[in-house]
Amino acid sequence: MKPKHYSYALLFLALMSYLWMTCSFMPFPADFEDSYIMHRYAQNGVDGFMFEWNPHSAPVQGTTGIAWVTLVTLLARLTRFNVISVNSYAGLIFAILTLLVVYAATVRNFNPNNRWVAICALIPIISSPFFTRSSANGLETSITLFFVALSIYLLRYCKDSFKDAWWLGVFSGFTLLVRPDLPLFPISLFVIGLALNAGNHSQRIRNCLALLLGALLSALFSLFLAKSATGTAFPLSASLKFALSDLLLGRLPGSQYNYILGAQLTFLSYLLPLILLALVPMAALDLKESKKYIPVYGACGIYFVYLFSVLPIMDVAYRFQLPLLIGLSFSLVHFFDLMVKSGVSGKRACILIFSIGVLLAIGNTTLLFSGKKEAQMLRADHNDFEDIGKELGTIPGISIASPEAGKLAAYSGKKFFDTVGLNNLFVANNKNKPNYPALLQNYLQTDFGMPDVYIRKSDTADGGYTFLEILPDFKQVYVCNSAGNAERIGKVVCVNRAGSEVKAIVANLAASGVEIVLP
Repeated sequence: MKPKHYSYALLFLALMSYLWMTCSFMPFPADFEDSYIMHRYAQNGVDGFMFEWNPHSAPVQGTTGIAWVTLVTLLARLTRFNVISVNSYAGLIFAILTLLVVYAATVRNFNPNNRWVAICALIPIISSPFFTRSSANGLETSITLFFVALSIYLLRYCKDSFKDAWWLGVFSGFTLLVRPDLPLFPISLFVIGLALNAGNHSQRIRNCLALLLGALLSALFSLFLAKSATGTAFPLSASLKFALSDLLLGRLPGSQYNYILGAQLTFLSYLLPLILLALVPMAALDLKESKKYIPVYGACGIYFVYLFSVLPIMDVAYRFQLPLLIGLSFSLVHFFDLMVKSGVSGKRACILIFSIGVLLAIGNTTLLFSGKKEAQMLRADHNDFEDIGKELGTIPGISIASPEAGKLAAYSGKKFFDTVGLNNLFVANNKNKPNYPALLQNYLQTDFGMPDVYIRKSDTADGGYTFLEILPDFKQVYVCNSAGNAERIGKVVCVNRAGSEVKAIVANLAASGVEIVLP
């Protein structure tokens, strides 16, 4: 067998290792609570109500981006498989494509003469519990990482061509349909790549401007597409994430600043070995020899600053930070270049890089087991809401209100009012107004209708606008389970006294331990 064929065999083995870890070692499908929001949109789309949270209502962009929900919906329609399976397996496919593009980018852009090193660059990604857990979690993680890797592959077209710069910009702008913050990575990557390119000063400026113009126009067109399809240009959840002004002006609670210095930096510490592998050759090699890696490192740095400053008010989770892992995986290839330039033979350098990759994988072992335990816990989380959703799903014509818009909404299939506002345009536009309780009551009475059932966790801190208890007439309209029952089952459950199916609702809820005494 030729060396080239050996490398393909190892690549196949690496991909099979990823599939085993994801489908056998980790819980699969990793359908966590938030993924059921996507499942509901996709199922409604399959049933003919594209982008609609509630069938027969106006479309709304409640998912992170419209690209993934559109793809899953179309695949589910074509294959006639259930949306949960389509969602999970589509995630697996895009994760594999991400690994293949990382391999191709290494071979084409950074080390065309050594396919073995390209395989070594995959080890930190495949062994990462955050990648294996998030790549098939029912959200847009896999397609996001695919476009990050594809951006790095397209770095090879950052030359003196005005046309290439323009099309790279167009590509960057359209990634907004995948996730609103995603264009930041390819734009910063390509701008740095064009700025470092050979050619005179005016050519570099011209190409960077062409890139930015192409990105701006395609981003605006993407917003227009989203607006036309869903009625909202940005996902409603984006309103919770863009809080840079509050951060800089010191208007966030102290706990949020603690989060910035906690969870955000925890992931940075996880990446420290790869960061050191990047810094050592940057310091030891000439700038000319490291120039092809600088755009990748620069884009990672800019993206991390964005995450560090804009998203700490949210539980961003590792799926938002995984683009950094994709970019920094190329540091192994960079370190290999340093070994070869230092006089180490190619064979010994390959053994050294492979050994480093294995050590990184061993370091991930404990995280893999803890990640598996956490994934199992996340899969079981909200199962009690799933049970209630199934019970309520048998009652025709009712509506539900809750801040828990995942399994409860998906399994009930009923008209659902998301009190958080991630899937409701009225809440997203009005939740910060001082007279919101009165506005909400009027909206429910005249537009949505007073929900027949209201459910929330009992141990949730005061959520302000997310609680239906803020309604001026809440106690007159609803009767709830007792405080003792709420503490025992972990849920506050209330039913509309005037609901047409109130007795059936109370009877079905009793199967889940909910005790409501009707007057």
